[in-house]
Amino acid sequence: MKRVERFLTEGPCPDCHGTRLNARARASVLNGKTLPQICEMTLSALQPWVQHLPQTMPQDMQTMAKALCEQFALTSRRLLELGLGYLAIDRRGSTLSTGERQRVQLARAVRDMTTGVLYVLDEPSIGLHPANVDGLLHVVRDLVDEGNSVVLVDHDTQVLREADSLIEMGPEAGANGGRVLAQGSASVLEQDPDSKIGRFLSGEYEVRVRPQVEAAHVFDDGAFALQTAPLHTVHALDVRFPKERLVAVTGVSGSGKTTMVLESLVPALQAEIERAALPEHVKHLEAGGIDTVHMIDATPIGANVRSTVATYCGVMDVLRKLFAKTDDAKRLKLGAGDFSYNTGSLRCPTCDGTGTIVLDVQFLPDVQIVCPDCRGSRYGKQADAIRWHAHKGNASCTLPELMAMSVDDAMKTMHSLPSVRNRLKTLSDLGLGYLTVGEATPALSGGEAQRLKLASQMGRSQKNALFVFDEPTIGLHPLDVRTLIGVFQQLIDAQASVIVIEHDLDLIANADYVIDMGPGGGEEGGRIVATGTPRQIAGDKHSLTGTYLAQTLAHTQAEKERRNVK
Repeated sequence: MKRVERFLTEGPCPDCHGTRLNARARASVLNGKTLPQICEMTLSALQPWVQHLPQTMPQDMQTMAKALCEQFALTSRRLLELGLGYLAIDRRGSTLSTGERQRVQLARAVRDMTTGVLYVLDEPSIGLHPANVDGLLHVVRDLVDEGNSVVLVDHDTQVLREADSLIEMGPEAGANGGRVLAQGSASVLEQDPDSKIGRFLSGEYEVRVRPQVEAAHVFDDGAFALQTAPLHTVHALDVRFPKERLVAVTGVSGSGKTTMVLESLVPALQAEIERAALPEHVKHLEAGGIDTVHMIDATPIGANVRSTVATYCGVMDVLRKLFAKTDDAKRLKLGAGDFSYNTGSLRCPTCDGTGTIVLDVQFLPDVQIVCPDCRGSRYGKQADAIRWHAHKGNASCTLPELMAMSVDDAMKTMHSLPSVRNRLKTLSDLGLGYLTVGEATPALSGGEAQRLKLASQMGRSQKNALFVFDEPTIGLHPLDVRTLIGVFQQLIDAQASVIVIEHDLDLIANADYVIDMGPGGGEEGGRIVATGTPRQIAGDKHSLTGTYLAQTLAHTQAEKERRNVK
Protein backbone atom coordinates (compact mmCIF):
# COMPACT_ATOMS: atom_id res chain seq x y z
CA MET A 1 0.00 0.00 0.00
CA LYS A 2 2.82 2.39 0.82
CA ARG A 3 4.11 2.06 -2.73
CA VAL A 4 0.88 3.46 -4.23
CA GLU A 5 0.07 6.08 -1.55
CA ARG A 6 1.94 8.78 -3.45
CA PHE A 7 -0.44 8.32 -6.39
CA LEU A 8 -3.55 8.76 -4.24
CA THR A 9 -5.31 11.93 -3.13
CA GLU A 10 -7.95 12.19 -0.44
CA GLY A 11 -10.68 14.81 -0.02
CA PRO A 12 -14.27 15.32 1.13
CA CYS A 13 -16.98 13.63 -0.91
CA PRO A 14 -18.47 16.21 -3.33
CA ASP A 15 -22.02 14.93 -2.72
CA CYS A 16 -22.27 14.50 1.07
CA HIS A 17 -19.42 16.95 1.89
CA GLY A 18 -17.91 14.54 4.40
CA THR A 19 -21.09 13.77 6.35
CA ARG A 20 -21.16 10.14 5.04
CA LEU A 21 -24.98 10.41 4.68
CA ASN A 22 -27.20 10.17 1.59
CA ALA A 23 -29.57 12.95 0.56
CA ARG A 24 -32.56 11.44 2.36
CA ALA A 25 -30.70 11.18 5.67
CA ARG A 26 -29.35 14.71 5.29
CA ALA A 27 -32.86 16.06 4.73
CA SER A 28 -34.30 14.61 7.97
CA VAL A 29 -34.92 17.22 10.69
CA LEU A 30 -35.17 16.56 14.43
CA ASN A 31 -36.09 19.40 16.77
CA GLY A 32 -34.89 21.94 14.24
CA LYS A 33 -31.58 20.23 13.42
CA THR A 34 -30.51 17.96 10.59
CA LEU A 35 -28.52 14.81 11.29
CA PRO A 36 -25.25 16.33 9.97
CA GLN A 37 -25.77 19.34 12.26
CA ILE A 38 -26.34 17.05 15.22
CA CYS A 39 -23.20 15.03 14.42
CA GLU A 40 -21.11 18.22 14.33
CA MET A 41 -22.04 19.00 17.96
CA THR A 42 -19.63 18.20 20.76
CA LEU A 43 -20.65 15.71 23.43
CA SER A 44 -20.86 18.50 26.01
CA ALA A 45 -23.30 20.46 23.83
CA LEU A 46 -25.21 17.39 22.67
CA GLN A 47 -26.02 15.95 26.09
CA PRO A 48 -28.40 18.73 27.26
CA TRP A 49 -29.93 18.90 23.76
CA VAL A 50 -30.72 15.18 23.85
CA GLN A 51 -32.02 15.44 27.42
CA HIS A 52 -34.85 17.76 26.35
CA LEU A 53 -35.52 15.96 23.06
CA PRO A 54 -38.35 13.60 24.24
CA GLN A 55 -40.47 16.61 25.20
CA THR A 56 -40.43 17.82 21.58
CA MET A 57 -41.66 14.53 20.16
CA PRO A 58 -45.30 13.55 19.46
CA GLN A 59 -47.09 12.04 22.46
CA ASP A 60 -47.10 8.48 21.07
CA MET A 61 -43.30 8.59 20.52
CA GLN A 62 -42.19 10.09 23.82
CA THR A 63 -41.83 6.76 25.68
CA MET A 64 -39.57 5.33 22.98
CA ALA A 65 -37.63 8.60 22.67
CA LYS A 66 -37.11 8.74 26.42
CA ALA A 67 -35.65 5.19 26.49
CA LEU A 68 -33.27 5.97 23.61
CA CYS A 69 -32.17 9.26 25.15
CA GLU A 70 -31.51 7.60 28.51
CA GLN A 71 -29.24 5.09 26.77
CA PHE A 72 -27.41 7.95 25.06
CA ALA A 73 -27.08 9.81 28.38
CA LEU A 74 -25.54 6.75 30.05
CA THR A 75 -22.90 6.34 27.34
CA SER A 76 -22.14 10.04 26.99
CA ARG A 77 -21.81 10.45 30.77
CA ARG A 78 -18.89 8.02 30.76
CA LEU A 79 -17.19 9.88 27.93
CA LEU A 80 -17.71 13.21 29.72
CA GLU A 81 -16.26 11.76 32.94
CA LEU A 82 -13.20 10.76 30.92
CA GLY A 83 -12.73 14.33 29.70
CA LEU A 84 -13.89 13.79 26.11
CA GLY A 85 -16.74 16.29 26.11
CA TYR A 86 -14.93 18.47 23.56
CA LEU A 87 -15.09 15.77 20.85
CA ALA A 88 -17.71 16.00 18.10
CA ILE A 89 -19.53 12.72 17.59
CA ASP A 90 -18.60 12.63 13.90
CA ARG A 91 -14.89 12.84 14.72
CA ARG A 92 -12.96 10.23 12.74
CA GLY A 93 -11.47 7.51 14.91
CA SER A 94 -8.18 7.69 12.99
CA THR A 95 -7.68 11.30 14.14
CA LEU A 96 -7.95 10.48 17.84
CA SER A 97 -4.80 10.50 19.94
CA THR A 98 -3.73 7.28 21.66
CA GLY A 99 -5.09 8.52 24.99
CA GLU A 100 -8.43 9.59 23.47
CA ARG A 101 -8.84 6.25 21.68
CA GLN A 102 -8.04 4.38 24.88
CA ARG A 103 -10.66 6.32 26.83
CA VAL A 104 -13.33 5.74 24.18
CA GLN A 105 -12.60 2.00 24.35
CA LEU A 106 -12.78 2.15 28.13
CA ALA A 107 -16.20 3.83 28.05
CA ARG A 108 -17.38 1.16 25.63
CA ALA A 109 -16.15 -1.61 27.93
CA VAL A 110 -18.19 -0.22 30.84
CA ARG A 111 -21.25 0.08 28.61
CA ASP A 112 -20.91 -3.58 27.57
CA MET A 113 -21.06 -4.62 31.27
CA THR A 114 -18.49 -7.41 30.92
CA THR A 115 -17.56 -9.81 33.72
CA GLY A 116 -14.38 -11.83 34.24
CA VAL A 117 -12.33 -9.83 31.73
CA LEU A 118 -8.77 -8.62 32.27
CA TYR A 119 -8.27 -5.02 31.08
CA VAL A 120 -4.72 -3.70 30.64
CA LEU A 121 -4.44 0.10 30.29
CA ASP A 122 -1.12 1.67 29.32
CA GLU A 123 -0.83 5.10 30.96
CA PRO A 124 -4.51 6.04 30.62
CA SER A 125 -3.94 9.28 32.56
CA ILE A 126 -1.76 10.75 29.77
CA GLY A 127 -3.09 14.14 28.70
CA LEU A 128 -5.76 14.19 31.42
CA HIS A 129 -6.49 17.09 33.74
CA PRO A 130 -6.66 15.95 37.41
CA ALA A 131 -10.46 16.42 37.31
CA ASN A 132 -10.65 14.00 34.36
CA VAL A 133 -8.39 11.55 36.22
CA ASP A 134 -11.11 11.37 38.87
CA GLY A 135 -13.55 10.42 36.11
CA LEU A 136 -11.11 7.79 34.83
CA LEU A 137 -10.81 6.26 38.29
CA HIS A 138 -14.60 6.19 38.61
CA VAL A 139 -14.91 4.25 35.35
CA VAL A 140 -12.12 1.84 36.34
CA ARG A 141 -13.78 1.23 39.70
CA ASP A 142 -17.05 0.41 37.90
CA LEU A 143 -15.21 -2.19 35.81
CA VAL A 144 -13.81 -3.79 38.96
CA ASP A 145 -17.19 -3.74 40.70
CA GLU A 146 -18.68 -5.65 37.76
CA GLY A 147 -16.22 -8.50 38.35
CA ASN A 148 -13.40 -7.56 36.01
CA SER A 149 -9.67 -7.17 36.71
CA VAL A 150 -7.85 -4.00 35.70
CA VAL A 151 -4.07 -3.57 35.35
CA LEU A 152 -2.85 0.00 34.94
CA VAL A 153 0.65 0.98 33.81
CA ASP A 154 0.95 4.52 35.13
CA HIS A 155 3.09 7.12 36.91
CA ASP A 156 0.36 9.48 38.14
CA THR A 157 0.29 9.45 41.94
CA GLN A 158 -3.40 10.40 41.82
CA VAL A 159 -4.02 7.05 40.09
CA LEU A 160 -1.54 5.06 42.19
CA ARG A 161 -3.10 6.12 45.50
CA GLU A 162 -6.41 4.56 44.41
CA ALA A 163 -4.93 1.20 43.39
CA ASP A 164 -5.72 -1.88 45.48
CA SER A 165 -2.21 -3.20 44.90
CA LEU A 166 0.96 -1.68 43.43
CA ILE A 167 3.90 -3.40 41.75
CA GLU A 168 6.90 -1.09 41.39
CA MET A 169 9.62 -1.89 38.89
CA GLY A 170 13.15 -0.49 38.92
CA PRO A 171 15.34 0.67 40.44
CA GLU A 172 16.31 2.58 37.26
CA ALA A 173 15.59 2.49 33.53
CA GLY A 174 17.08 0.26 30.86
CA ALA A 175 19.67 -2.34 31.86
CA ASN A 176 19.71 -1.04 35.44
CA GLY A 177 16.03 -1.83 35.94
CA GLY A 178 13.76 -4.78 35.27
CA ARG A 179 13.33 -5.87 38.89
CA VAL A 180 10.39 -5.75 41.27
CA LEU A 181 11.31 -3.17 43.90
CA ALA A 182 8.22 -3.20 46.05
CA GLN A 183 4.72 -4.62 46.10
CA GLY A 184 1.62 -3.92 48.16
CA SER A 185 -0.88 -1.18 48.85
CA ALA A 186 -0.01 2.49 48.62
CA SER A 187 0.41 2.64 52.40
CA VAL A 188 2.86 -0.30 52.28
CA LEU A 189 4.98 1.35 49.59
CA GLU A 190 5.01 4.61 51.56
CA GLN A 191 6.87 2.78 54.33
CA ASP A 192 9.12 0.66 52.08
CA PRO A 193 12.70 2.07 52.00
CA ASP A 194 13.37 0.39 48.62
CA SER A 195 10.43 2.10 46.94
CA LYS A 196 11.13 5.06 44.66
CA ILE A 197 7.49 6.09 44.34
CA GLY A 198 6.59 5.65 48.02
CA ARG A 199 7.93 9.03 49.11
CA PHE A 200 5.85 10.77 46.45
CA LEU A 201 2.73 8.91 47.60
CA SER A 202 3.31 9.89 51.23
CA GLY A 203 4.16 13.53 50.46
CA GLU A 204 7.60 13.15 52.05
CA TYR A 205 9.26 14.67 48.98
CA GLU A 206 8.97 18.44 48.79
CA VAL A 207 6.90 19.29 45.70
CA ARG A 208 8.70 22.53 44.91
CA VAL A 209 12.31 21.87 43.96
CA ARG A 210 13.34 25.14 42.31
CA PRO A 211 13.52 28.75 43.49
CA GLN A 212 10.34 30.62 42.68
CA VAL A 213 9.76 34.33 42.23
CA GLU A 214 7.47 36.25 44.56
CA ALA A 215 4.20 37.43 43.01
CA ALA A 216 5.25 41.08 43.18
CA HIS A 217 8.40 40.41 41.12
CA VAL A 218 7.14 37.99 38.45
CA PHE A 219 7.23 40.64 35.70
CA ASP A 220 10.44 42.37 36.83
CA ASP A 221 12.44 41.07 33.83
CA GLY A 222 9.86 42.13 31.24
CA ALA A 223 6.90 40.58 29.48
CA PHE A 224 5.41 39.73 26.10
CA ALA A 225 1.69 40.11 25.47
CA LEU A 226 -1.00 38.92 23.08
CA GLN A 227 -4.50 40.07 22.10
CA THR A 228 -6.65 37.87 19.87
CA ALA A 229 -10.10 37.72 18.33
CA PRO A 230 -12.24 34.61 18.93
CA LEU A 231 -10.88 31.44 17.27
CA HIS A 232 -12.49 27.98 17.27
CA THR A 233 -14.10 27.73 20.72
CA VAL A 234 -11.69 30.21 22.32
CA HIS A 235 -13.01 33.65 23.15
CA ALA A 236 -11.10 36.89 22.57
CA LEU A 237 -7.97 36.86 24.74
CA ASP A 238 -5.80 39.51 26.33
CA VAL A 239 -2.88 37.86 28.09
CA ARG A 240 0.63 38.72 29.34
CA PHE A 241 3.52 36.29 29.80
CA PRO A 242 6.48 37.16 32.07
CA LYS A 243 9.96 36.92 30.54
CA GLU A 244 12.72 34.69 31.92
CA ARG A 245 10.20 32.75 33.99
CA LEU A 246 8.66 29.27 33.96
CA VAL A 247 5.03 29.73 32.87
CA ALA A 248 2.51 26.88 33.08
CA VAL A 249 -0.61 27.01 30.89
CA THR A 250 -3.24 24.76 32.44
CA GLY A 251 -6.86 23.72 32.01
CA VAL A 252 -9.00 20.70 31.14
CA SER A 253 -8.76 19.07 27.72
CA GLY A 254 -10.29 21.27 25.05
CA SER A 255 -10.16 24.44 27.16
CA GLY A 256 -8.09 26.34 24.57
CA LYS A 257 -4.50 25.92 25.74
CA THR A 258 -3.24 24.76 22.36
CA THR A 259 -5.14 27.47 20.50
CA MET A 260 -3.74 30.21 22.70
CA VAL A 261 -0.12 29.05 22.72
CA LEU A 262 0.50 26.99 19.60
CA GLU A 263 -1.99 28.56 17.19
CA SER A 264 -1.74 32.17 18.38
CA LEU A 265 1.32 33.10 20.45
CA VAL A 266 3.95 31.01 18.64
CA PRO A 267 2.87 31.90 15.05
CA ALA A 268 2.54 35.56 16.04
CA LEU A 269 6.04 35.71 17.50
CA GLN A 270 7.50 33.88 14.51
CA ALA A 271 5.77 36.32 12.16
CA GLU A 272 7.13 39.25 14.17
CA ILE A 273 10.66 37.81 14.05
CA GLU A 274 10.41 37.24 10.29
CA ARG A 275 8.80 40.70 9.78
CA ALA A 276 5.74 39.04 8.26
CA ALA A 277 2.04 39.73 8.78
CA LEU A 278 0.51 38.53 12.04
CA PRO A 279 -2.06 35.71 11.88
CA GLU A 280 -5.47 37.15 11.00
CA HIS A 281 -7.02 36.48 14.42
CA VAL A 282 -4.11 38.08 16.33
CA LYS A 283 -5.06 41.71 16.93
CA HIS A 284 -1.96 42.88 18.79
CA LEU A 285 1.42 41.48 19.86
CA GLU A 286 4.08 42.87 22.15
CA ALA A 287 7.13 40.66 21.54
CA GLY A 288 9.00 42.08 24.52
CA GLY A 289 12.33 41.53 22.79
CA ILE A 290 11.77 37.82 22.05
CA ASP A 291 13.83 37.07 18.94
CA THR A 292 13.95 33.25 18.92
CA VAL A 293 11.19 30.69 19.42
CA HIS A 294 11.95 27.00 20.02
CA MET A 295 8.95 24.70 19.78
CA ILE A 296 9.98 21.52 21.59
CA ASP A 297 7.25 19.03 20.77
CA ALA A 298 6.86 15.28 21.00
CA THR A 299 7.01 14.54 17.27
CA PRO A 300 9.45 11.72 16.37
CA ILE A 301 13.03 12.65 15.51
CA GLY A 302 14.26 11.51 12.10
CA ALA A 303 12.33 10.03 9.24
CA ASN A 304 13.85 6.53 9.43
CA VAL A 305 15.98 4.17 11.52
CA ARG A 306 19.23 5.67 10.20
CA SER A 307 18.78 8.54 12.66
CA THR A 308 20.23 7.52 16.03
CA VAL A 309 21.00 9.11 19.37
CA ALA A 310 24.67 9.23 18.34
CA THR A 311 24.01 11.07 15.08
CA TYR A 312 21.48 13.48 16.55
CA CYS A 313 23.69 14.67 19.40
CA GLY A 314 26.77 14.97 17.15
CA VAL A 315 28.80 12.17 18.74
CA MET A 316 28.89 9.89 15.70
CA ASP A 317 31.23 12.07 13.63
CA VAL A 318 33.66 12.32 16.53
CA LEU A 319 33.59 8.54 17.06
CA ARG A 320 34.23 7.77 13.39
CA LYS A 321 37.30 10.01 13.38
CA LEU A 322 38.44 8.53 16.70
CA PHE A 323 38.29 4.92 15.47
CA ALA A 324 39.96 5.88 12.18
CA LYS A 325 43.04 6.90 14.21
CA THR A 326 43.41 3.52 15.93
CA ASP A 327 46.31 1.22 15.06
CA ASP A 328 43.90 -1.43 13.76
CA ALA A 329 42.26 1.03 11.36
CA LYS A 330 45.59 2.31 10.10
CA ARG A 331 46.77 -1.24 9.51
CA LEU A 332 43.64 -1.95 7.45
CA LYS A 333 43.91 1.47 5.72
CA LEU A 334 40.47 2.57 6.88
CA GLY A 335 39.39 6.21 7.09
CA ALA A 336 36.60 7.93 9.02
CA GLY A 337 34.18 7.40 6.12
CA ASP A 338 34.54 3.63 6.39
CA PHE A 339 33.02 3.74 9.90
CA SER A 340 29.76 5.27 8.69
CA TYR A 341 26.93 2.75 9.01
CA ASN A 342 25.14 4.59 6.19
CA THR A 343 27.77 4.56 3.45
CA GLY A 344 30.98 3.08 4.94
CA SER A 345 32.68 -0.14 3.95
CA LEU A 346 32.23 -1.54 7.48
CA ARG A 347 28.43 -1.36 7.48
CA CYS A 348 26.55 -4.64 7.58
CA PRO A 349 25.97 -5.83 4.00
CA THR A 350 22.82 -7.74 4.95
CA CYS A 351 20.80 -4.85 6.37
CA ASP A 352 22.81 -2.08 4.68
CA GLY A 353 23.54 -0.47 8.04
CA THR A 354 19.98 -0.11 9.31
CA GLY A 355 20.19 -2.90 11.91
CA THR A 356 16.82 -4.22 10.73
CA ILE A 357 15.36 -6.08 7.78
CA VAL A 358 11.90 -5.41 6.37
CA LEU A 359 9.99 -8.47 5.19
CA ASP A 360 7.47 -7.78 2.43
CA VAL A 361 4.45 -9.95 3.28
CA GLN A 362 1.84 -10.05 0.54
CA PHE A 363 -1.56 -8.58 1.46
CA LEU A 364 -0.30 -7.77 4.98
CA PRO A 365 1.70 -4.91 6.51
CA ASP A 366 5.47 -5.17 6.20
CA VAL A 367 7.22 -6.95 9.08
CA GLN A 368 10.43 -5.50 10.52
CA ILE A 369 12.91 -7.79 12.30
CA VAL A 370 16.39 -7.38 13.77
CA CYS A 371 19.11 -8.19 11.25
CA PRO A 372 20.19 -11.82 11.85
CA ASP A 373 23.83 -11.13 10.89
CA CYS A 374 24.77 -7.95 12.76
CA ARG A 375 22.03 -8.42 15.42
CA GLY A 376 21.13 -4.78 15.24
CA SER A 377 24.66 -3.35 15.59
CA ARG A 378 24.56 -2.01 11.96
CA TYR A 379 28.18 -3.10 11.36
CA GLY A 380 29.73 -6.10 9.65
CA LYS A 381 32.08 -8.59 11.31
CA GLN A 382 35.19 -6.69 10.18
CA ALA A 383 34.29 -3.81 12.54
CA ASP A 384 34.77 -6.17 15.51
CA ALA A 385 38.48 -6.36 14.71
CA ILE A 386 39.06 -2.61 15.23
CA ARG A 387 39.42 -1.71 18.88
CA TRP A 388 39.95 1.67 20.53
CA HIS A 389 42.11 1.83 23.68
CA ALA A 390 42.08 4.71 26.14
CA HIS A 391 45.42 6.45 26.73
CA LYS A 392 44.86 6.14 30.47
CA GLY A 393 43.21 3.20 32.20
CA ASN A 394 42.01 -0.11 30.79
CA ALA A 395 39.00 1.13 28.85
CA SER A 396 38.70 -0.27 25.33
CA CYS A 397 35.90 -1.15 22.94
CA THR A 398 34.89 -1.65 19.33
CA LEU A 399 32.48 0.75 17.65
CA PRO A 400 29.61 -1.82 17.61
CA GLU A 401 30.19 -2.39 21.33
CA LEU A 402 30.09 1.33 22.02
CA MET A 403 26.90 1.80 20.00
CA ALA A 404 25.26 -0.92 22.12
CA MET A 405 26.20 0.80 25.41
CA SER A 406 23.88 3.04 27.37
CA VAL A 407 24.72 6.75 27.35
CA ASP A 408 25.86 6.51 30.98
CA ASP A 409 28.14 3.50 30.31
CA ALA A 410 29.57 5.08 27.16
CA MET A 411 30.28 8.26 29.12
CA LYS A 412 32.37 6.25 31.59
CA THR A 413 34.19 4.41 28.80
CA MET A 414 34.96 7.68 26.99
CA HIS A 415 35.83 9.60 30.14
CA SER A 416 39.26 10.57 28.79
CA LEU A 417 37.74 12.24 25.70
CA PRO A 418 36.01 15.54 26.59
CA SER A 419 34.55 15.99 23.08
CA VAL A 420 32.52 12.78 23.52
CA ARG A 421 32.07 12.80 27.28
CA ASN A 422 30.56 16.30 27.42
CA ARG A 423 27.97 15.57 24.74
CA LEU A 424 26.95 12.37 26.47
CA LYS A 425 26.86 14.10 29.86
CA THR A 426 24.31 16.57 28.50
CA LEU A 427 22.04 13.64 27.61
CA SER A 428 22.59 12.08 31.02
CA ASP A 429 21.73 15.37 32.74
CA LEU A 430 18.49 15.43 30.74
CA GLY A 431 17.55 12.05 32.22
CA LEU A 432 18.40 10.08 29.06
CA GLY A 433 21.38 8.15 30.41
CA TYR A 434 19.58 4.83 29.95
CA LEU A 435 19.23 5.19 26.15
CA THR A 436 21.69 3.24 24.02
CA VAL A 437 24.08 5.30 21.90
CA GLY A 438 22.91 3.57 18.72
CA GLU A 439 19.19 3.68 19.50
CA ALA A 440 17.04 4.75 16.55
CA THR A 441 15.45 8.13 17.30
CA PRO A 442 12.07 7.42 15.59
CA ALA A 443 11.51 4.73 18.25
CA LEU A 444 11.84 7.17 21.17
CA SER A 445 8.80 8.14 23.21
CA GLY A 446 7.42 11.67 22.97
CA GLY A 447 9.03 12.70 26.25
CA GLU A 448 12.40 11.25 25.24
CA ALA A 449 12.23 13.04 21.88
CA GLN A 450 11.51 16.36 23.58
CA ARG A 451 14.49 16.06 25.90
CA LEU A 452 16.82 14.93 23.11
CA LYS A 453 15.83 18.00 21.08
CA LEU A 454 16.83 20.13 24.05
CA ALA A 455 20.36 18.72 24.14
CA SER A 456 21.71 21.07 21.46
CA GLN A 457 20.40 24.11 23.34
CA MET A 458 21.93 23.40 26.74
CA GLY A 459 24.98 25.25 28.03
CA ARG A 460 24.60 28.40 25.91
CA SER A 461 23.10 31.84 26.48
CA GLN A 462 19.39 31.97 25.70
CA LYS A 463 18.81 35.69 26.12
CA ASN A 464 15.47 36.68 24.48
CA ALA A 465 14.73 33.05 23.54
CA LEU A 466 11.36 31.41 24.18
CA PHE A 467 11.02 27.65 24.66
CA VAL A 468 7.54 26.14 24.33
CA PHE A 469 6.79 22.61 25.54
CA ASP A 470 3.55 20.72 24.95
CA GLU A 471 2.96 18.34 27.90
CA PRO A 472 6.63 17.44 28.43
CA THR A 473 5.89 15.23 31.46
CA ILE A 474 3.98 12.63 29.43
CA GLY A 475 5.16 9.17 30.47
CA LEU A 476 7.57 10.48 33.12
CA HIS A 477 8.05 9.09 36.62
CA PRO A 478 7.87 11.79 39.35
CA LEU A 479 11.66 11.53 39.75
CA ASP A 480 12.06 12.24 36.03
CA VAL A 481 9.71 15.21 36.38
CA ARG A 482 12.08 16.62 38.99
CA THR A 483 14.96 16.16 36.53
CA LEU A 484 12.94 17.95 33.86
CA ILE A 485 12.23 20.84 36.24
CA GLY A 486 15.98 21.10 36.78
CA VAL A 487 16.45 21.34 33.00
CA PHE A 488 13.92 24.16 32.84
CA GLN A 489 15.81 25.94 35.60
CA GLN A 490 19.03 25.67 33.58
CA LEU A 491 17.27 27.34 30.63
CA ILE A 492 15.92 30.11 32.85
CA ASP A 493 19.37 30.61 34.40
CA ALA A 494 20.57 31.11 30.81
CA GLN A 495 17.93 33.91 30.54
CA ALA A 496 15.39 31.93 28.51
CA SER A 497 11.61 32.20 28.86
CA VAL A 498 9.82 28.84 29.20
CA ILE A 499 6.14 28.06 28.58
CA VAL A 500 4.76 24.58 29.29
CA ILE A 501 1.27 23.34 28.45
CA GLU A 502 0.79 20.95 31.31
CA HIS A 503 -1.50 18.90 33.58
CA ASP A 504 1.14 17.54 35.97
CA LEU A 505 0.56 19.12 39.38
CA ASP A 506 4.18 18.78 40.52
CA LEU A 507 5.41 20.77 37.52
CA ILE A 508 2.61 23.33 37.86
CA ALA A 509 3.54 23.82 41.52
CA ASN A 510 7.08 24.66 40.43
CA ALA A 511 6.04 27.32 37.91
CA ASP A 512 6.64 31.00 38.53
CA TYR A 513 3.36 31.95 36.87
CA VAL A 514 0.23 29.98 35.92
CA ILE A 515 -2.37 30.82 33.27
CA ASP A 516 -5.43 28.61 33.86
CA MET A 517 -7.97 28.24 31.04
CA GLY A 518 -11.49 26.91 31.13
CA PRO A 519 -13.65 26.53 33.01
CA GLY A 520 -14.60 23.55 30.85
CA GLY A 521 -13.70 22.15 27.45
CA GLY A 522 -15.03 23.07 24.02
CA GLU A 523 -17.85 25.63 24.08
CA GLU A 524 -17.72 25.63 27.88
CA GLY A 525 -14.10 26.81 27.91
CA GLY A 526 -11.93 29.14 25.90
CA ARG A 527 -11.49 31.78 28.59
CA ILE A 528 -8.71 32.65 31.01
CA VAL A 529 -10.09 31.67 34.41
CA ALA A 530 -7.19 32.67 36.64
CA THR A 531 -3.59 33.90 36.49
CA GLY A 532 -0.91 34.19 39.15
CA THR A 533 1.63 32.21 41.13
CA PRO A 534 0.81 28.59 42.03
CA ARG A 535 -0.18 29.71 45.55
CA GLN A 536 -2.53 32.32 44.11
CA ILE A 537 -4.08 29.78 41.71
CA ALA A 538 -4.50 27.29 44.57
CA GLY A 539 -6.48 29.91 46.47
CA ASP A 540 -8.70 30.93 43.54
CA LYS A 541 -12.18 29.45 43.96
CA HIS A 542 -12.92 29.89 40.24
CA SER A 543 -10.00 27.66 39.15
CA LEU A 544 -10.62 23.93 38.84
CA THR A 545 -6.86 23.41 38.49
CA GLY A 546 -6.41 25.44 41.68
CA THR A 547 -8.60 23.02 43.62
CA TYR A 548 -6.30 20.10 42.85
CA LEU A 549 -3.15 22.19 43.16
CA ALA A 550 -4.22 23.19 46.68
CA GLN A 551 -4.61 19.51 47.58
CA THR A 552 -1.11 18.72 46.31
CA LEU A 553 0.49 21.58 48.24
CA ALA A 554 -1.52 20.73 51.38
CA HIS A 555 -0.59 17.03 51.18
CA THR A 556 3.12 17.87 51.14
CA GLN A 557 2.71 20.41 53.94
CA ALA A 558 0.81 17.91 56.12
CA GLU A 559 3.60 15.33 55.71
CA LYS A 560 6.23 17.96 56.57
CA GLU A 561 4.36 18.91 59.74
CA ARG A 562 3.97 15.22 60.68
CA ARG A 563 7.75 14.68 60.38
CA ASN A 564 8.42 17.80 62.46
CA VAL A 565 6.18 16.46 65.24
CA LYS A 566 8.17 13.23 65.28
